[in-house]
Amino acid sequence: MVKRAVPGPDIKHFFPLIKKRNHEGKKRLGYLEEIAPDFHLLHAPLEGHIPFAHSILLTGKRNILIDTGLGPETVQWLRKKFDISLVLNSHYHRDHNWCNYLFKGVPIKAHTLDAPALNSMKVYFTYMGIIGRKDERLIRRETVKFIPHIQGPKVGTFGDGDVFDTGSVEMKVVHLPGHSPGHCGFLEPKSRTVFSADICCDSFGPWYGHECCSMEDFESSIDKLVDIDPKVLITAHTPHLKENIIRALQNYKAKIEVRNLKLLELLKEPMTFKGLLALRPLYSHIIGELKLPFSFWEEVMLRKHLARLTGDKRVRKKGRLYSTI
Repeated sequence: MVKRAVPGPDIKHFFPLIKKRNHEGKKRLGYLEEIAPDFHLLHAPLEGHIPFAHSILLTGKRNILIDTGLGPETVQWLRKKFDISLVLNSHYHRDHNWCNYLFKGVPIKAHTLDAPALNSMKVYFTYMGIIGRKDERLIRRETVKFIPHIQGPKVGTFGDGDVFDTGSVEMKVVHLPGHSPGHCGFLEPKSRTVFSADICCDSFGPWYGHECCSMEDFESSIDKLVDIDPKVLITAHTPHLKENIIRALQNYKAKIEVRNLKLLELLKEPMTFKGLLALRPLYSHIIGELKLPFSFWEEVMLRKHLARLTGDKRVRKKGRLYSTI
């Protein structure tokens, strides 16, 4: 019998959202969808809206779970139904692994580049890029308030191309950096199904809002998925795709250039970074007034765009002013 989870950080501000969107209530807990034999999509509460994320359950002689951002109730249900032999984390962001703490005694692994941030909150915040900022304490507080940050067991490592086998199904690690240095997808070769984690083809991404993220790597990772040409694409936060996958991925990648074009239009009038940031050019149309941690993410992403645009000589910087060339 699995003991009731130790209460984590206060996430009461999510409860009205959960009640509103999750109209099926407890029927949603442990909602398994078979994608292929012994390959299941485990739907998270809110259909994967943050702070939750969908997981993959592989069954056979041993059962493997990919990601644990399901919430304590769903994890408790899962552990009563299945003996989990191994947990794999797609990357270090806490919405994908905040229930690792419920898997004491079970081996947990993540990519070599992301495991350090799972094993240390100091490294986590270093990856974010907030260490030494004047508002570091505020960002720390709002980050753990927004998504639960509960320290789980020590995480081991895997690498690109590693294969994990349940005895009836295999999953191959596909390193897809950009969203994080060690962000990974997982390929089931027989059905050509890919779990792409946070390459989601949604309205919010591509997201590269921590200092360690890379737009260029993100674009290359999308290209890598296009080359794989999956028959089914499962993501952590959106409905899975079985049709027009390549087009969806290409459109998703193109959003990075769409953001560049919007900035070029705004910078026809010279502007300081602070002035440009005040316009919230990347996310205000989705979220409205940005609050932490969203405003921090936008700041980081905006700096990355300006660095690319100046490097490509599409934008010039003169003193404190940026402008379109």
